[in-house]
Amino acid sequence: MTWMQESALAWAETPAESDPVLRALRVAAPTPRPSQEWLPARVCAQGEKEGEWLVRLPSGALRQARAAFSCLVRPQRGDLVQLAAADEACWVLAILERPQPGGVCRLELGAASVQLHAAELHLCADGELSLSGRQLNSRAQAIATAAQERQTHIGGTDAEHCGSLLLHADRHMGLHAKSTALSSASLLKLDAGQIHVA
Repeated sequence: MTWMQESALAWAETPAESDPVLRALRVAAPTPRPSQEWLPARVCAQGEKEGEWLVRLPSGALRQARAAFSCLVRPQRGDLVQLAAADEACWVLAILERPQPGGVCRLELGAASVQLHAAELHLCADGELSLSGRQLNSRAQAIATAAQERQTHIGGTDAEHCGSLLLHADRHMGLHAKSTALSSASLLKLDAGQIHVA
């Protein structure tokens, strides 16, 4: 190394780099992190848009927050929620506490189609279990129904097609219609202690 190269290297060193004590005390600058916060908040009211809520931060400030995709339970007023805030965006990640746990707990899935896959699936309700939809389809190898009473109201046509149909009533069975037709391709049999035709 020439004298000129050594001189240039010496001038290039700052005092902190040339002093061994300052070099030992030197601490690397912290890596800048994105402005992201995880904090609790209280839901105040429904937001201006569907799927958004007005939440109050611990500082008292109000912000608009929308539910994260994984937050299935729809927030309600008074819920204590966990927020993720990054820059101008704010999401409700989870509902930590609900002052009144009773009432309606609504799962919000939006317009997405939902599929449940399991070896066995059991739905239990202490009170009423309701299914509501524009169309209800069911397919099974065998269907068993046990109930104390059953009532079915169909406004249109009730059509059944099966290999064999067996009806058994322990007490009374009544058939009433404006017009009734009974037909059989081979045999029509009536068997009773008394037969009344009027």
